[in-house]
Amino acid sequence: MANKIDGFSFKQFHVSHADCAMKVGTDGILLGGWADVTTAFTAPLKVLDIGTGSGLISLMLAQRCQGNMQAIAIDIDEFACQQAKTNIDNSPWSSSIAVKHVALQAFTQACKDEYAKFDLIVSNPPYFVHGQNLADDARQIARHTGSLTHQELVDCALQLLTPNGRIALVLPYTSGCELVTYCQQLGDLKITCLNIKTTPKKPYKRMLMNIQRGDNDLVKQSLTIHDPDGRYSDNYKRITKDFYLKM
Repeated sequence: MANKIDGFSFKQFHVSHADCAMKVGTDGILLGGWADVTTAFTAPLKVLDIGTGSGLISLMLAQRCQGNMQAIAIDIDEFACQQAKTNIDNSPWSSSIAVKHVALQAFTQACKDEYAKFDLIVSNPPYFVHGQNLADDARQIARHTGSLTHQELVDCALQLLTPNGRIALVLPYTSGCELVTYCQQLGDLKITCLNIKTTPKKPYKRMLMNIQRGDNDLVKQSLTIHDPDGRYSDNYKRITKDFYLKM
């Protein structure tokens, strides 16, 4: 991954993010490389990317599916939508991803009316609790749960999911634990958590979550990004090696 002022270059595509409140980062890269696209869903895979930002996660999924997917990438930030559309138009998968400027709540209602369903729903959602102030309005919307709580995101996603579909999220570890509790209260959901720490001696920082319908079950796994010597761990490289330029 090459870092440039306006974005990042990966092995098969470039992501500009100058017009996005939230920039390309490790969270999105982990989710895009980890979300399950291998299960035999319908062909092409039907994907919904909630809060797409620069379009990074949709592009990563398109690469992994070799374009055999149809994705809708939504965001409430008009500038982010414009940026995502440009990135997608400049990628090899421009025909596989459509960008829509719409809030999830309105999109969910429209899809319910049209009976649209998705095999995979992904999101790197807002993560600051409402009330923590940021100076920039767009950045505040992108990072705050005020416009979309994690619980509301899951509620909407479950309405939009095919019977065998999956929801894949990346969250701060504490927020992830709270959402796990909420999902367990809903019942009839199988949850897989990949708890992430930056180094072996650090506490968990992030959580990748996979949610699907099924018997109540919770599977916990762990990932350390860096080995004690500071190098990327084998597990981290396994998830990201198809994307980073120098891996």
